[in-house]
Amino acid sequence: MYHNSLHLTRGGSFDGGKSSVVPPGPPAFPQNAGSVRETGIIDKLMTSFGFITCCERNESIFFHFSQCSGSEDPTDLKPGDEVEFEVGTDARTGKLIARRVVRLPSGTVSFESVGEERLLGKVECEPLITRVMDAPKLKGSTKGTSDLGMGRIIYERNGECFFVPYAFTDVNDDREIHRGDEVSFYMARNKRTTALRARLVRLVQSAKVEKIQGIVKTLKDSFGFIERADEAKDIFFHKSELTPGCEEEICVGAYVEFVVQDRQGKEVATQLKVLPPGSVQFDDIGSDTLEGVIKKPLIRSFTHGHAKEIEPIPGQIIYISDGNIAQTLPYTEQDQLGTYTMLSGDTVTFNLAVRRRNGAQRATNVGVLKMIEKNMNGSNLREKGIVATLRDGFGFIRCVSRVDKLFFHFSEVIDIEHQLAQHDEVEFSVGKDHTQERLHATRITICDPGTVQFEQVSDEVYQGRVELELQTECSRNPPQPFKIQDTSDYGIIRFHVGDGAGEEEITFYWSPEPLRFGDQVQFQVACRCYDELCYATNIKVVQWAKDFRFQGGFIATLKDSYGFIEPEEHDCEMFFPFSSCNKFCDPQELEIMDEVEYCVVKKNGKMSADEIKKLPQGTIPKEEVQPGNYEGVVIKAMKSTENPLDYEGIIKCTNVEEGVTPNGGAVPQELPYSFTSIEDHRATLQLGDAVEFQVGISPHSKTQRAVNVRPKFAFIRGIVDSIKDQYGFIAYTKDGQTENVFFHMNSLANGCAFTDLKPGDEVEFLTTFNQKTQRASAAHVKKLSASVRPDRLVRKNLSGSNSTANMCVLRQPKGPDDVGCGFAPRSPSAGDP
Repeated sequence: MYHNSLHLTRGGSFDGGKSSVVPPGPPAFPQNAGSVRETGIIDKLMTSFGFITCCERNESIFFHFSQCSGSEDPTDLKPGDEVEFEVGTDARTGKLIARRVVRLPSGTVSFESVGEERLLGKVECEPLITRVMDAPKLKGSTKGTSDLGMGRIIYERNGECFFVPYAFTDVNDDREIHRGDEVSFYMARNKRTTALRARLVRLVQSAKVEKIQGIVKTLKDSFGFIERADEAKDIFFHKSELTPGCEEEICVGAYVEFVVQDRQGKEVATQLKVLPPGSVQFDDIGSDTLEGVIKKPLIRSFTHGHAKEIEPIPGQIIYISDGNIAQTLPYTEQDQLGTYTMLSGDTVTFNLAVRRRNGAQRATNVGVLKMIEKNMNGSNLREKGIVATLRDGFGFIRCVSRVDKLFFHFSEVIDIEHQLAQHDEVEFSVGKDHTQERLHATRITICDPGTVQFEQVSDEVYQGRVELELQTECSRNPPQPFKIQDTSDYGIIRFHVGDGAGEEEITFYWSPEPLRFGDQVQFQVACRCYDELCYATNIKVVQWAKDFRFQGGFIATLKDSYGFIEPEEHDCEMFFPFSSCNKFCDPQELEIMDEVEYCVVKKNGKMSADEIKKLPQGTIPKEEVQPGNYEGVVIKAMKSTENPLDYEGIIKCTNVEEGVTPNGGAVPQELPYSFTSIEDHRATLQLGDAVEFQVGISPHSKTQRAVNVRPKFAFIRGIVDSIKDQYGFIAYTKDGQTENVFFHMNSLANGCAFTDLKPGDEVEFLTTFNQKTQRASAAHVKKLSASVRPDRLVRKNLSGSNSTANMCVLRQPKGPDDVGCGFAPRSPSAGDP
């Protein structure tokens, strides 16, 4: 019959009770306190007193420095010193105090009394290695100690069995001691609590234990579970049970050997030792390779939510056995070759495994043979793309048929030996993650280079003309289709779709050679797969526009930093900035009606002249002027509409009928004219102006037009009112009212210099009307005479009609003293009425 000789006390220690194994210690309160010498350790020191932890009693008592022996200097004492003293009673408080305190050599004081006899016993429970439970805060103190993690030894005494605790630090042997081992030890009793404990434990004889093998199934921070090879269940283990040197080798799937022990009613694995891979055999695996179809894919374990682990669910494979019978086999995570996802309908290869412990069959070494490519609706389950980004264990794929990139994990790559690299071409399936919220790529296979195409190119070749040039220089290689963005620079090609069909426009983002406006090209149409964006690709130049694009023209207008050119066809005007002249000529040297050569470009959606080169006069062939002069009236002014192509004006002949001329030639009744048709280029013809002109025949189109046009309107006289930097104002009388009209320095007649004009000069001019600003201005300004009147009076009526009183100043006003310039108010004097 076993008796437990250890009783758990309030402090967590073991009380030996009335056991006779070790005689009891001295009483807690001796009858004569003054005659008893005790030992202890100084626990705390203050300025003039301290406290001693007693070895023979479970308390600390007070002492004053005056109670130290004469040979001891109280200032030399320090906590932890071993002392001997007498126990007395304070007369005032009645509490125990220490007297005649004497310091002892180190190692003299002991809190335990150890028996002289070495006892024999058997280990019933092993202590935990990772917890040193017998180390108190103070040497020998029991404060803060606990029996949790303590081992137990069972021993026999006088025909009865007793239990005694021991800790890992109580073992005095280099050999490991385990459950069932026979050991020898000394019995120690705590003087303060009378608790018993085994000390200096040594191994006498090791017990014969059964070694069991298994595979680590799961592993956490400090513990895990092992799948046993002898039974169909798992067993718990703690990492502290690993044999030295195996801490780094333990992992999920590691083969281990262990001993089963019972702790608190549960079996745990102890004495763990890591074995070489393949050492543990659970199953008998057949050598024949079988084929089957995934009936139900397995669901792997994963963590969801607040670290909640979802247990794995085995998958199922259906195959035809030797008896032509369809059978279903389960398979687990460990049975699949690789960690990629499998789907229902995948064809796989596997080996048949039979569990030794219960004869159960399952599929193992499962590998995919052929992936299912379409679902029940006929939709394609496989997509293509390229690896866009790689990170630590995961990456992103740029898809052919999707705008967004897809996340993928390296575990989904079927070819586990392939080292993934950026821009690898891959084929994959798309599935949802465990949260069912995010799509990710699965079942990834590596494709041959050039397999993945982000665009579909038409077989038909089209021809067209460059309508809009690229604003930036093209790179050496064409951009990837997925890099084309809404903000990317683009050009436009205009082309005919088919016979009888109208023109259409298509954008292009790259060309092997720089394209200019008007270049004739042939191309194919590419369609981006994921958003059906169409653009021109494989562009080849059929005819460079420079063969016919460079054309001649005349400078029609010059401003501060730009101007306009009238082409030799006279059908429009072409804008040009002075920066386009820097290559071949100086824009400051250009003058009105200079002959130039230029090319047409399209920038920011507008056509303009570029690469302007000044030509010698007479280079551009002019119209062949026919004999005879004609009269007419302007029925349409130049640039009378906002349409830039509606440039020319029209003159209607008034002295000849259509088909009959004084010289017998055929002249249309209405003839076009342009800026170069006007003889005096400073004049501006308005609607209804009477003109004289001649007829010229264009050398290119052989059409007739009005040339040498001369306006037939009367000049108006006026006085220069004011002069600014490059312009001024002229005052004149119209319908009895004085009006001002603007004029520019470029509006002066030939032979008249702007610097010669000053306010008060009499001039003659013609008025023009600007269709855009709806304002009149003076043109063909010519100086007649010098100023004869002050400029401050030029706004007066100048008509000279008797109906209006005309005035002139004879002298300037003066003051009463003939000195001042006029009258000034003065303060009234006392004599004023």
